[in-house]
Order: sequence, then structure tokens, then C-alpha cells
Amino acid sequence: MAKRAPAGARQVDWFAAGMGLVLAVVAQLAGATVLFGGHRSDAMGLLAGGLLGGYLGPDSASVWNGIVVAIAFIAVAQLAGSVGPIGTGDLGTVSLVVNDVLILTGGTLGGWLARSARRRMIR
Repeated sequence: MAKRAPAGARQVDWFAAGMGLVLAVVAQLAGATVLFGGHRSDAMGLLAGGLLGGYLGPDSASVWNGIVVAIAFIAVAQLAGSVGPIGTGDLGTVSLVVNDVLILTGGTLGGWLARSARRRMIR
């Protein structure tokens, strides 16, 4: 028998995080090819993906869903390597760490904004 989490526990909704990841990748690819290049497309894509992941998931785990979206985005970017606009190319160690911190910040802010928007709707 599976154990249930106590009430109010933070549980990640994997479907919501997956949908956020898909939106983040699509937004990043579209932003990098059509609108603007560089790290701005990462930030905009992850803000949108974290917002969607946080909004679709449970209220108690909105920020966690945004973080999961960001971590999955980092994994996808590393697997893509230097192929296409999503890859990180040949960044140095410091640049790679700064890039990952910016990605995590974007996903976290997206989840936080989703939680804030949801709580404003409740009031």
C-alpha cells in the first residue's frame, strides 16, 4: 500500500512540470530564432514555462513546479549540446554556472508568479 503525503505537503505535479518544460523549450526556440537571441530567450521561455507549470500544479507546490521545469530545461539544454539554438555551446565553467543560475531563477520566478496570481484570484 502506497503512503499518502500529509495534508499541505509539497508534491510536484509531473504533468504540470512537463507542460511547463514543453512551453519553455518552444518559447526559447521561437525567441532565439525569431525575436531575440542570447540569454533573454532563455529567461522569457523559462518564466513562461515556470508560470504554466506553477499554475497547472497544486497551489502548495507552485514554486517547486517552476524549479522542476528549470532543472529539466537545463538537462535538455545539456543533452542538446551545441546543436541548434538551445545548446549552451562551449561555455567555460563560470559561464555555465551563471547560465544555470539564471535558468533556475527564471523557473523559480515563474512558479512564484503563478502562486501569487492564484492567491490573488482567490481573494
